[in-house]
Formats: sequence, structure tokens, C-alpha cells
Amino acid sequence: MDGVQFMGRVYLAGIAALFIVVFGQLQAQGSNEQANEEIAEGRAMVRAGVDEIIREELALTAEEAELFWPTYAAYRSETRALMDRYTAMITEYMGRYDRGDLSDEYASDLMETFFSIKRDLLDVKMKYLPKFKKSLPALKVARFYQLENKIEAEIDAQLALAVPLIEPA
Repeated sequence: MDGVQFMGRVYLAGIAALFIVVFGQLQAQGSNEQANEEIAEGRAMVRAGVDEIIREELALTAEEAELFWPTYAAYRSETRALMDRYTAMITEYMGRYDRGDLSDEYASDLMETFFSIKRDLLDVKMKYLPKFKKSLPALKVARFYQLENKIEAEIDAQLALAVPLIEPA
């Protein structure tokens, strides 16, 4: 897959992330189960897109795939839990921003939560590095983490466009 196709798929993942934020706003505003279902669908789209990118870009042999995918599933489960926290944080922020319900205390909590999630995500990545190295050559492991970083950067860039900055008092 060339860089244009890859970035196109990453862009679609970023668009799905925007849907998560929009539907998260609906949820924060007290919408019904439909908003929850649409959030779940958007997140499933992101996961499926990421998995497809990883599958295509790593070009695993049958032996490598047999060892990699179970480890990847466990890794993805742990990162998904962290992304649940991240989505909840953004959803709460967007709701509070829209209601004008921001304070210094909330901003402090927000920063603590943000850095805690980022730190925990890095911890998970470091925890799985030796596990991935047991199933793949180091070059493929490095490529995997590069792909993860590119995807996260694209999603973060899309979120940065959608999430408004706090206005100082």
C-alpha cells in the first residue's frame, strides 16, 4: 500500500473519531440510546480500519500472524480501555464547554486525566514491546509502532480541529 492510500485510510479513521466526538456531545446533552449505538458504531469503524491497516502494512507470514494476532488482540483490549477513558474525557469536556461549565478545578482535573491516559498508554506500549518482539522481527515491530503512531497522530489532529480550546477567564 502506498503512502497516499495509507493516509487516506488513516484520514477515514480520523473522521470516525470526529463522529465519536459529535455523538459524544449528543450523549452528554442527554440523548437516548441511539447516540450510544452510534458512538459504538463509530468506534467499531475505527477499530476495523486500524486492524485492516495493520494487517495490510505488516505483511505477516503465516507463522508470524499466528503469533502476532493473539498478542495484538490483548494489546488492543488494553489500549481500547484507555481510549474509552479518553473518549469519556473528551465527551465530558465538550459537554461542559457547551454548557459554559468550566472552572480552574475542572481544568486541573482535565489535565491530570489527560496526562494519566497518555502515560498509561505509553506504559501499555512498553509492556507489549517484548511480547511483540517474540512474535515478529524487530523491523516489523518498529513498523507496527510507527503505524500506531501515525494513526494516533492523524486522529489527534482531527480531534484538535474539532475540540475547542479553553477560554481563560
